[in-house]
Amino acid sequence: MKIVQTQGRRSLTAGVWHKAEASQGASNCAAAKLIAGGNVLMGDTQNPDQVRLTLPGSAWDALVRTLA
Repeated sequence: MKIVQTQGRRSLTAGVWHKAEASQGASNCAAAKLIAGGNVLMGDTQNPDQVRLTLPGSAWDALVRTLA
């Protein structure tokens, strides 16, 4: 799982894994990737081959707003 830092909470690039800017240097983070249909795939950087969670874009937006 190649990870890039985000430049803001809503700056996901399609097909690229992102983790929070605040977690620089850490390897035990949640990561997110924009996939087909505007959905967001979430994964664990310590267990990149484990089951992932897929969220509709609207649910991702709600999660980001809630955590902000």
